[in-house]
This record gives sequence, C-alpha cells and structure tokens, in this order.
Amino acid sequence: MTDTIAEATGATDKKYPDSIGFGYAEIVALLNLNKGSEANNSAHALRLENELDDIRMISAGASSLVARGFASVEPDGELSVSGPVAAVTSALTSAVRRMEISLLTADGGDSVLSVESEDYQIIMQPRAYLTWFAMAQNPEISAAEGNFYIMRKHLSDNPAGGATILRREDPHKRRLLLKLGAAGWTVGFISQGEDEVEEIPGLSDAQVLEKIRELRNEK
Repeated sequence: MTDTIAEATGATDKKYPDSIGFGYAEIVALLNLNKGSEANNSAHALRLENELDDIRMISAGASSLVARGFASVEPDGELSVSGPVAAVTSALTSAVRRMEISLLTADGGDSVLSVESEDYQIIMQPRAYLTWFAMAQNPEISAAEGNFYIMRKHLSDNPAGGATILRREDPHKRRLLLKLGAAGWTVGFISQGEDEVEEIPGLSDAQVLEKIRELRNEK
C-alpha cells in the first residue's frame, strides 16, 4: 500500500468536528500509512496487532475511509489523508508516549488512551465492536494536566470508583492508582507482577499532578 499524509494544519478556514469515530479496519489502514515500530506499538495499544498485516483488513479500511470522505486516492494510486485524519495518523505512527487510563466503577469501567507525538496530542476512546473515537487534547493545558483532568472528572462523577494510569512504554508497567476521599487524593503505585500497593493519602491536586508527571517520565 502506498500513501500520502498531508499537513494537518493547512486549511484553517475549515470547521473540524470535536471528535471522529473510526472503525477498526479504518484504524488498521491508517496505521499502515506509515509502518514502523511506533505504528506497531500503537496497534498493540489499540488491541489491533493481529490485524495490522491483514491485506483484506487494510483494503476494507482504506475503502471505508475513502467512502466517508476521510481519505482520497491520488492519480498514482496513493491513499492520501489530510486535516484531522492526518493528525490522528501522525500521532499514532510517531508517538513518543501512550498513556493508558482506566476509569473504574462498581459496575465495570471505561478506558482512554492518550497518544502523544512531537507534533500532536490526541485522545482515543474505545467503543463497541473495536471502534475508536479520536479527539484532540486541550492545547491550553499540558498533557499531564489533561491526564489528570480525565481521572479527576471521572472520580468527581463516581466518588466511590477509582482510576489508574500507566505509560505503555514503561518496561516495568508501573501503574498509578488514584482514589478520592474526604481527606483528599490517595495514590498508590504498583508494577506488573506485584500484589500489594503502598498507598499515599491526603495529597493535593498539585501533588497528584507531580506523581503523574513522575509516571510519565517527564524531564
């Protein structure tokens, strides 16, 4: 498959949607526009690693993207994307950080994947049948603040629930757990394979944000 990813910021006069929904075959096609280790890592994070090299899946995804007006076929046969679809593609295939956020309640939970490249920061949220909604992170706050906002909003709406966050690039899969109590925030860290969590209670917003930055391995 050949491809073209146009600049995502060229048409400032267009009104873009707040979020874009993609079927899993469409995501596979986008990941194949710029194949490499980061595209592979994003496929794994999106639970699509087994479909990434499926030619029929790629073809179906490309056809769907063109049919929905999300991509076009150039005269030389290349698939071309632009605008916000190009931004999503660029973020997924050149990411430097993928933060996986789990939002827990007594009845189950939801999840969010924060994907960050040098140029773009997007939020990917799964829906039924391996579909994903993509939206831009708020450019007026830092990525760490955006991560905290998602967790804080969930716990404000579900005070008996919990939230976790992990950086998928961390080889130890160290995860931060967050709860809201009467005395403030309680956080804990746990690595893959561990059973016990040492909790740190009574933290302020600023202290929680610092813990998230630590997990993100920000310099």
